[in-house]
Amino acid sequence: MRNEPLHAYSLHQRPYQEKRSIYYLFTKEHGVLHGIGKKGIPQFAPLMLFATGKKSLKNLQQVNIVEAVPSLIGQQQYAALYVNEITLKLLPAEDSMPMVYKQYAHTISQLQQTLSLVELKLVLRRYEQVLFSELGFAIDFEQDCEQQLIKENQYYHFAADRGWVELSTTESESPQQGASSNQTNQHSTAASLAPPSKFGQRNPSAFMQQPPIKGEVILAMQAGISVPTIDSWTNIHRQLIDHLFDHQPLQSRILWQQFYRYQ
Repeated sequence: MRNEPLHAYSLHQRPYQEKRSIYYLFTKEHGVLHGIGKKGIPQFAPLMLFATGKKSLKNLQQVNIVEAVPSLIGQQQYAALYVNEITLKLLPAEDSMPMVYKQYAHTISQLQQTLSLVELKLVLRRYEQVLFSELGFAIDFEQDCEQQLIKENQYYHFAADRGWVELSTTESESPQQGASSNQTNQHSTAASLAPPSKFGQRNPSAFMQQPPIKGEVILAMQAGISVPTIDSWTNIHRQLIDHLFDHQPLQSRILWQQFYRYQ
């Protein structure tokens, strides 16, 4: 790479020298890129810059902010940090992801607006959906893990490594497993955006602790992420994220949980 102009966002940075930092950028042209530049490059603002170098760590020069953006505060700030963390840790370095970049830019723009909790969930789930799809983790909403068609009146658990697992009749009728829609909603309040209480414990059966989802809801989810199904999407995506990170805690989630704890 020789003095190439790039469109980018800064995902993360760490000190390197007195006046310089190592930056982890998400670029339109080359995906995630690592480079060294002067201190002070902001997060969450669209950038134009030049990068040069044959090694994995590029030299960053002529960094300009394309558009001034309002500062993120409160839950929007923690949501943006979460988006940055999963983007940086899940995407391979120097692999162009134009669809993810486009959705990322749209997501950051939306997070700069005032959002209700439901609107915030919609924004995050839609970004995660594009990210998962581009990484090859699209969810099948027509068949279960046994390649049987989803049944409207049956209940299922979602397992990140298998797909939809059909519950037995006994499991479906048990009070604990057969959670009502109100109970499901309670699982997806503001606290559900932060780590669950057992987050970080490696439990291969953790999906069984999630409220089951009725087949008719799964089939409705084929139409995309929407308000009526947002809580189910939240539970499913959280399981996928935990699976992809081997149930290791995300720093942004920990910070988000602390934010809600002290509100």
